[in-house]
Amino acid sequence: MAATLTSKQFKDIAEVARAKWGLNLTEGKSVLVQNRLSKFVLRSDYESIDAYLKHLHGKPTEDDLLLFFDLLSTNTTSFFREMNHFKHLQNVVYPRMVESRKNRRLRVWSAACSSGAEPYTLAIHMLETLKDASRWDVRILATDLSKKSIDLARAGVYPAKMLEGQPTNIVRNYFEKIGAAEDAQYQVRADIRSMVSVQQMNLMDRWPMKGPFDIIFLRNVMIYFDLDIRTRLVTRMRDLLTPDGVFVIGSAETLSGMDVGLRSEIPSVYVKGDE
Repeated sequence: MAATLTSKQFKDIAEVARAKWGLNLTEGKSVLVQNRLSKFVLRSDYESIDAYLKHLHGKPTEDDLLLFFDLLSTNTTSFFREMNHFKHLQNVVYPRMVESRKNRRLRVWSAACSSGAEPYTLAIHMLETLKDASRWDVRILATDLSKKSIDLARAGVYPAKMLEGQPTNIVRNYFEKIGAAEDAQYQVRADIRSMVSVQQMNLMDRWPMKGPFDIIFLRNVMIYFDLDIRTRLVTRMRDLLTPDGVFVIGSAETLSGMDVGLRSEIPSVYVKGDE
């Protein structure tokens, strides 16, 4: 029998989620949260959702809290997702940076990397489209709060279905097949993985890196935050961009109504103007 989430319990959960991670859990998400917590409790040693929440309000470990975050969040990712962003990088951003980056140095941050498809896509795409890519010093920082996602991203191993529809040459040149045909997985090639540094990080905490970054991806994340937290988060990221740095959000997201010092180049792609 599924456990039931009371209004008070949902309010407590929403308060914890906002305080710890900045998440904005509205009442409309109560059924989703109830279903996820219910499934977790039924396969755990906790007698009820209430018992689990009491544990979280007691002295939870960091792993306890990260597991709780995983229960509340949705990690959806795929390779070359929202291809319009990569086409804009290829046609506009990279040619511009080839002209301006005489030191041939690029620093990129994938700020909600999930299981790693986004940062590895960025690495592969650069090698495919950036002029004289092998002569560039490229480093990609990939961060996420979810421990499960970080572990997957560091391994860089994905089920065959995640590469369905990708060009044959991309799969052949940048992935290594693991296992038999019916259980095949693909691992991102070691030299591609070496371009990406995967780190666990809470966007609400102090950030250890100082930048600057030439490109920051924060895609499909702001839907979890209210306007105040979105504005503060984007402003912090803007401050880490180079003077002509590029900021990319999800295609269904917008910076409309946010005074953050970024100008729209195409929908969901923004550029930091000269200071």
